[in-house]
Amino acid sequence: MPKPRLSIVALSDTHGMHASMKHGIPDGDVLIHSGDFCGHGRMQELLDFAEWMGALPHPHKLITPGNHDRPVEEYPQECREAFAARGIQLLIGETAVVSGIHFFGSPYTPTFFNWHFMRERGAEIRTEWEKIPDDTHVVITHGPPYGHGDLTCPWKGDPPRNAGCLELLTRLRTIRPAIHICGHIHEGYGITISDEVPGTTFLNASICTESYRPDNAPHRFELLR
Repeated sequence: MPKPRLSIVALSDTHGMHASMKHGIPDGDVLIHSGDFCGHGRMQELLDFAEWMGALPHPHKLITPGNHDRPVEEYPQECREAFAARGIQLLIGETAVVSGIHFFGSPYTPTFFNWHFMRERGAEIRTEWEKIPDDTHVVITHGPPYGHGDLTCPWKGDPPRNAGCLELLTRLRTIRPAIHICGHIHEGYGITISDEVPGTTFLNASICTESYRPDNAPHRFELLR
C-alpha cells in the first residue's frame, strides 16, 4: 500500500500580478507564497492578493512577506487578521504544522537599500535563522541561501554575484530540511541541490522574471507524511 503524501505548491514574487500569471496554480494540499506579493507596498495590493489567494481551493495556505511587502511590516496585526479571515496563515519567524509536516516561515533578507524586513549580514541576521527549529521539514524564507537560486545578473557594470545569505545556508546545513523555498532573486528561479546540504532540495519560486513579467510556473512537489 503506497504511503500517504502531502502535495505542496510553491510560488513567490508575484508583485501584484497574481491575476495575470502565465501559468495556472496546480492543485495541492498546501499552497505557499514566499513573499513580495505587493508591487508598490500598498495595503490595497495586499487585500487584493489576499482575496485572490483565499479563493483558491487548497486546504492549507501559508505565506511569509518579502522586502516589497511594506504593509505587513508597518501593520502586522491588521495584515495577519486580513489573511486569517481568508484562510491564510502568515508566518513571521513562526512554525505551522500540517499533517505532521513542520513548516517554518521567515521574511528577512540581508540589507540592500532601504526595503523592508531586512537585517545586516552576520550576527544580526543569524539571530533570525537561529529561530528555525531543528525538526523543520520545510523552510520558507523570502531570500535565498548563499549559492542556491541567488545568482544575480550583471548590475551597473558589476559582474554576476551570489546575493544569498551565508548565515542561512549555515543554518540549513545543520537542520537539513527536506525542502527550502524562497524567491527574492527573480533570475534565480529554479531548483538546485548540493552535496553541502545532503537531502535538501532548494526551490526559488519567483513567478516574475528579472524584467518583472509573471512568466515562471509555480513549483509542485510531494512529501511523505
